Amino acid sequence: MVATATFMLFATNTSSQTNPNFEFKNKVREEIGSVKKVNKFENEDLEKTAHVRFLHQDYKKAYISKSTEVYNLRYNIYTDEMEYVNNENIYNLNKSENKIIDFFEIKASYGVFNLDDKLNYLLIKNSGKNSVLIKQIVEFDEGKKAVSQFDVKIAPKFYRKKDLIYIAFNNTTLKSVPKKNKSFYKLFEDKATLIKKYMSKQKLSHKKIDDLVKIITYYNSL
Repeated sequence: MVATATFMLFATNTSSQTNPNFEFKNKVREEIGSVKKVNKFENEDLEKTAHVRFLHQDYKKAYISKSTEVYNLRYNIYTDEMEYVNNENIYNLNKSENKIIDFFEIKASYGVFNLDDKLNYLLIKNSGKNSVLIKQIVEFDEGKKAVSQFDVKIAPKFYRKKDLIYIAFNNTTLKSVPKKNKSFYKLFEDKATLIKKYMSKQKLSHKKIDDLVKIITYYNSL
């Protein structure tokens, strides 16, 4: 998978005679789908925390699903969108279920999963029939304006919240990871006893993400 391509798409629909990128767009339509332009978010008060919105501020090379084309993308955690830039405008990729974004250089893969009846990008921590997924969350605090000389202005900011951890059984059914051991074992139904013995022998805790990956990898081998 060494093929590369310049990621140049336009948001407006034009004919093949007027759009020099028509052939390229048609070639990757299955991976890209429709796109939509998004406005740049600019606010001087938010300069200190604006970077928090992104997995990385710069764009990283990635494959999209089964495509061998290389795209320059970045993940906007706040909006839960994969972005690219064309002619200084930011665009979002079409979000469709089961789409995979593989940032191969930084070894991070995101999949589109249905969570609470809404499509979300989740970080995939392991491959196999069942997977560990992480939902990364960034929220926005509007701050507080000083309406009088006695008030203190609180600048607006973006901030990361604690990640949410899920197990995707058969990579379709998402279950949040319970805090209590007893509830965790129940997720594995008839394999619960084997999982419990394995965790005890290996001294693993399902509350630690690396340990959870080992547990699910073992579960995939049963």
